[in-house]
Amino acid sequence: MKGYFYNIILLIKRLILALALFALARLFFYIYNIGLYENISFSELLWIFITGMRFDISVISYFNFVFILMHIIPLGKLTLRNGYQLFLKIYFVVVNVLLFFGNIADSVYFHFVQKRSTADIYKFLVLSDDVPTLIPGFLRDYWYVVVISIALGLLIWFIYPKAEKTKKVTNVTSHRKLWLSLLAQLITMIIIVGATVIGMRGGIQLKPLSIIDASKYVSATEMPLVLNSVFTIMTTYGQNELHGTKYFSDKEANDEYPVIHNYYDKNDSTTRKNVVVLLLESYSREYVGSLNNYSGFTPFLDSLMQHSVVMQNAYSNGLRSIDAIPAIVNGVPALMDDPFITSIYNTNNSNSLPELLSEEGYHSAFFHGGTNGTMNFDGFASYAGFDEYYGRYEYNNDSDYDGYWGIYDEPFLQYFANKLNTFEQPFFAFEFTLSSHYPYHLPEQHKKRFPEGTMKIHKVVRYSDYSLRKFFETASTMPWYNNTLFILVADHPAQSVIPSETDNIEKESQKLDESLSTYYKNTSGRYAIPMLLFTPDGSLNPSNINETVQQTDLLPTILDYLNYSNDFIAFGTSILDNNEPRCAFQYVSGLYQITSGKYSMLFDGNNVVSLYDNQLDPEHQNDIINTNNPVADSLENKIKATVQQFITRMNENKLSVVN
Repeated sequence: MKGYFYNIILLIKRLILALALFALARLFFYIYNIGLYENISFSELLWIFITGMRFDISVISYFNFVFILMHIIPLGKLTLRNGYQLFLKIYFVVVNVLLFFGNIADSVYFHFVQKRSTADIYKFLVLSDDVPTLIPGFLRDYWYVVVISIALGLLIWFIYPKAEKTKKVTNVTSHRKLWLSLLAQLITMIIIVGATVIGMRGGIQLKPLSIIDASKYVSATEMPLVLNSVFTIMTTYGQNELHGTKYFSDKEANDEYPVIHNYYDKNDSTTRKNVVVLLLESYSREYVGSLNNYSGFTPFLDSLMQHSVVMQNAYSNGLRSIDAIPAIVNGVPALMDDPFITSIYNTNNSNSLPELLSEEGYHSAFFHGGTNGTMNFDGFASYAGFDEYYGRYEYNNDSDYDGYWGIYDEPFLQYFANKLNTFEQPFFAFEFTLSSHYPYHLPEQHKKRFPEGTMKIHKVVRYSDYSLRKFFETASTMPWYNNTLFILVADHPAQSVIPSETDNIEKESQKLDESLSTYYKNTSGRYAIPMLLFTPDGSLNPSNINETVQQTDLLPTILDYLNYSNDFIAFGTSILDNNEPRCAFQYVSGLYQITSGKYSMLFDGNNVVSLYDNQLDPEHQNDIINTNNPVADSLENKIKATVQQFITRMNENKLSVVN
C-alpha cells in the first residue's frame, strides 16, 4: 500500500516538472516575440500563463499517457526496480524535451508567419523539396534552439524526481488488508485514468478543448501566447472536412456577399490586354515608405505608385505563400487550416484566371525561380490551367542559384521579361519572386549595395525592389509593354518592426510611426500588404483607393478590366466597381476575421467574439461589440454569408459556375 502511493507522489512531482517545461517554452515564445506583445502588463501575462496551463495539460496527458499508466498499474516491487525506473526516466526526458523543442522551434517560425503551426506543417516538411536544403541554414542561424533543448534535457535528467532505494513495499499480513489494499489501488487507478482523460479533453465540457477556446480568456492577438504549438498541431490533425452552420438561404447569402459575378458591359468591347501579376515575397505594407509616410525600403515601388492605382488598405487572405496563389488565381480565400493547394479540396473544379482567359485566346504561364516542386507550385500551376511553368530547371543556370530557394530575383526577372517577349499576345503571366525570404541571402556583388535596416529582411526587400526596377527598365523596351496591365501585390506580410528599434535610426524620415507599428501587430494589421495596378498606356488613371481590398479581389478586378463576358465565382469583388462591398477575410487561430473600413470583427462560427476600431484602438484593447455599434450587424452578416458559401461550395464542389 505504502509503495503504491509513493509511486503516485513521484508521478505528481514528475508531471509538475513536465508542466514547468511548457511554462518555460511559453516564456521563450513571449520573449522571442515580445515585439508583438510589449504592451501586456505583468498581471495579464500571469493570467496568460495560468490559462495556458489548460492547453499544456491536454498535451502532457496525451503524450505521457503510457508514462502515467506505468506509475499507477499495481505491480508491487517491480515498479521500484532500477530498470523499470530507468525506462520511465528515459521516456519522460525524451518525450517532454522533444515537446519543449517543438514549442520553442515554432516560436522562431511564428516570428515569420505570425501564427502557431497547425497540422498542415507536416505537409510542408514531408512534401517540400526545399526542407533538406533549408535545414542546415536554420540550424546555423538558430543553433541556440537546439542548444537550449539539449541543455534543458541534461538539466531535466539530473533534477528528475528519483525513486528512493530505501523505500520498500509494505508486506501485507492478512487477506482483509490485501483486499483493501488492492481495492484502494484499483480505485486510485480509475480516478487517475479518469483525470488523465479529462486532462486530454481539456475539461469536462461537452466538446474537447479546441483552439477557439483560447479566445474565451484573451483577445485574438494574445491567443498564440495562451496556446502551445503541439496543441495546435495535435488538434488540427485529421480535421479535413469543413463543417458549418447554414445562416441564410443560398440566395440571401449571395445577396449579402456576392460570390457569383459578371462585370460585362455590352456597350464596351472586350479588352485584349496582357496581364502580368508580380507576386512579391514577404512584402509587408509596413516596409513601403509611401504607404506609411517615411522613407521605407522600396524606393522603386514608391516611384511606381505615383503612376498607379494604389490600394491604401490592402490585405492578404493568409499568412503563407501557399495561401496567396489560389486567392489571386482562383479567388479562393484561406478560410481553413489546410492550404487549398494541399487540402482534400484541391481537386475541386474551380474557375481560375488561366482557364477563364484561355476562353478569350490568352496564353498563360507561371514563373517562380524556386526549385521545381517547391510547395507544389508546379502542380498547382497545372491544376489551375497554366499552359507553361518556368522554374529553376527551366532557367537552367545555377550560377544564379541562391543555394536555398532558387534563382535570385534580379536574373530571374530578366529571364521573365525576355521570355514574355517570345509569347504571342494576349498573354497572362504570373511571376512569384523569392529573394525577400529567409535566409536573406544577397548575390555577392550586391552585399555592400543593400545594407541591413532594423531587421535582416530589409536588405533583401531592398534587393527585390531593385530587381523590380531592372525588370521594368527591360520590359519597357519591349513591344508588349504598353499593352499590359501590371499588378504588383505581396503574398503576405513578414516580420514587424519593434517600435523601440526604430528609435535607434538616426534619420527621422526612416522612422515608422509608432501607432502604425502597433497596428501592424494586431490581428487585422498583421495582414496589411501593398497592392497596385499599373498600366503604361494610362488606361487606368493614377489614384489612391482608400477602401478595404483583399487578394481575392484581384481575379474579379482583372476580369472587370478586360470586360470578360461570362459569369464566374470569386470570394472577392472588383476594385474598379465602386458599388461592391469592401472587406477582407482571414482565418485567425480558428476564428474568422472580417476587416472593413476602420473596423475588424472576429467570429467563431456561431457567435461574434469581438469588434475593434483599428483607428482609435490599434492595440485592440477595447472590444466595442456591446456598444450597439451600427456596423456590427452588417459585418456579422457579411462574415456569416462568406463562411457559409465558402464551406458549402468547398464541400459540394461548386467553386465554378459550371462543374
